[in-house]
Amino acid sequence: MKHLLILFALLFAANHVCPEETRSLKDYMSTQSMKWEQLPMQWNEGAFLGNGRIGMMVYADSTDNSLTLWLSRPDVTDHRKAPGRKTSMGVMGASVLTDFCRMDIGKMKLFPEARILSGTMELDIYNAELTGLLHTDKGDISFRAFTPYAHELNVVEVKTSVPYSWKQFPGSPRSPRIIVFPDQKEKLNYTDNPTPQCVARKHEGWSVHPLLAGGDYATYWKETAGKDGTTLYVATMNEVPEPGISLSKAKTEVSRAIAQGTASLREEMHGWWNAYYETGMICIPDKKMENFYHLQLYKLATCSHPDGPVMDTFGTFYKTSQWPGIWWNLNVQLTYMATHATNRLEQGANYQKLADEALIDIMRTRGPAKVGDFAWALHTYYSYMRYSGSSWEEIRSKFIPKAEAILAMYMPHLQERNGVYHLLDMESPEYEGFKTYNNSNYNLAALRWLLLTMTGLSERTGVKPEQYAGWKEILAKLHPAPADENGLMIASDKPLAKSHRHYSHLLSFYPLRLQDTTRPEVNALLEKSIDHWLNIENGKALAGYSYTGAASLYAYQGNGEKAYAQLRHFLNERIGLALLLPNTMYVESGGRNPVIETPLSAATAVTEMLLQGWGETLRIFPAIPQDWKDCSFYELRAEGGFVVSASRKNGSTEWIRIHSDAGQPCRISLPEWSSVFQLQQNKVKMTSEGKGYYVFDIPEGGDIILAGTDKADTGKTYGLPDSGAWNYYGVKKGKGLPRLMDWPLPEQ
Repeated sequence: MKHLLILFALLFAANHVCPEETRSLKDYMSTQSMKWEQLPMQWNEGAFLGNGRIGMMVYADSTDNSLTLWLSRPDVTDHRKAPGRKTSMGVMGASVLTDFCRMDIGKMKLFPEARILSGTMELDIYNAELTGLLHTDKGDISFRAFTPYAHELNVVEVKTSVPYSWKQFPGSPRSPRIIVFPDQKEKLNYTDNPTPQCVARKHEGWSVHPLLAGGDYATYWKETAGKDGTTLYVATMNEVPEPGISLSKAKTEVSRAIAQGTASLREEMHGWWNAYYETGMICIPDKKMENFYHLQLYKLATCSHPDGPVMDTFGTFYKTSQWPGIWWNLNVQLTYMATHATNRLEQGANYQKLADEALIDIMRTRGPAKVGDFAWALHTYYSYMRYSGSSWEEIRSKFIPKAEAILAMYMPHLQERNGVYHLLDMESPEYEGFKTYNNSNYNLAALRWLLLTMTGLSERTGVKPEQYAGWKEILAKLHPAPADENGLMIASDKPLAKSHRHYSHLLSFYPLRLQDTTRPEVNALLEKSIDHWLNIENGKALAGYSYTGAASLYAYQGNGEKAYAQLRHFLNERIGLALLLPNTMYVESGGRNPVIETPLSAATAVTEMLLQGWGETLRIFPAIPQDWKDCSFYELRAEGGFVVSASRKNGSTEWIRIHSDAGQPCRISLPEWSSVFQLQQNKVKMTSEGKGYYVFDIPEGGDIILAGTDKADTGKTYGLPDSGAWNYYGVKKGKGLPRLMDWPLPEQ
């Protein structure tokens, strides 16, 4: 394994947190798995398996005495208004609600000829396998389920003496939005897709879902018998526009997996997942938060594949919802920000591809009042390139054409009065519905960041187009951020006067980081703005991402106590009408609508407490609470292509290791060290700028190890604790959800 010895030298170098006794990464990851002390009884409690192209949610269903696999494939969407393509996203007039919405594949159910009494399950995230035991009145049923990373199917192995059978239940051919709100069918002029065609045999079966716009999607399953039990293979494929291809492809995928065999499939899959956890690890005193963070790393790879579709509100895991697609006013941006600092750029590659292919087309379908959403989306795209270490020339070539298209949407809304450019009739997401305002802070921040980045890239690369002077003029005269006695306002004509879950009026602070919070007056404005936003009307309209967003805002401020308090609240307390579930999924609307970005944004906030890189300056442990005396992280990522590891012990940073992917100048803030020593064999040029700032010339592919003393020990390894509370997630004894949290489904 890559850097395995360094992993334990760096990741677990906090002696109080992680006592001495060297153990394996596999042993550690066993403490991070999810355990169900009682069976999950619905999607909101279930175990999720996937690879970003296909997956399933596994739970027991007491209403029909079954073990249920709710199958999912995230690129199974409708494509109305684009009959020749897989999706009509980006087509003028097409709606995510009905035209390119996610579609339900359906369920596989195991029916025992016995009554299920109880059971347990464990999701081993290190190997991405689920094992379970069902206790019935006629004996036990054990099973192992997994989704091979290199294949497009799900596998379930079963061992039991209890007779049972598998049965397929195809998903509804109707848009989830219409299922949830059937009264909108006539208003939206919606016509259902044709009824699926189904075939059921004793040990195999299939369904084919024709689509009105052409093509279809099909699910094929087959059960095979072996000396130790049986194995279910189930694949879903979708082909557009030609019909009749999906089923044959699904059958081929199942045949290929059967020929390879489960032992080989599992070995191949274990290799990928074990290597996946070699980077981006953390060790902090709050073990529940640490467990939650690592489960989000697992979630990222189950939900996003470089060759798969962009994560929508479900990720991979379909659940009938009123939001069956990609939402742009905060959701997808936060979702993909989680791939940056956690060092999971591979899981963010599909977002970059979508932005290159369709971001501007999608923006143009949404209207000018929402253009700020796409400036923010472009910021996520830009950040990916900065974290990867892309050259300024490469960034400019990809960024400027998109930025110019967004700026063109802004231009008709700019009006110069008395030497000031006002930005008229733009939204601030969800404040008073879809009303528009003059000089909304959300759009002023987005436009200001856009212009700063466009001019900055032109200056860095020496390529200044003829529009450059115009960009500079708008930037110089753009209306300042509206503020009152409570901090930043919604807009110049609209104070923040009621509780509001979005922090979009604070976009200039986070994630755009347009102000320097090392300046006292900036810090004071930020703190006043956050406190007012959180506390107005006792925060009655806050949702889960309000708390994760507040944590990131406070972390940017350098306030570790408040950042930690917000994350702790998110993990442990009531979060308005939203719920953080036992399986770490997040739902709103009484538990019925999953929204994937919020748990992932919590993981992002944890990394921001440990490492930040704004202002082209690395900051190590910039926002940790006082009682985090001992903590460490291994190979988190920062802007500039830097991969950073560090250890803190007894309240002081012991050492820092920085690897440079790109060879860009490395500037770092080290205020707590009076001197800085390089401990690696080949020293690099170091320049002190004063006030704790240093610049290091690390060559491409090179590493430095820094410490505040030349006697720091960076080679000592620390093992993992044998005792203490672990495996926090999964349904614990007597802690199941009190009610079923699903929208009513149509009769199958």
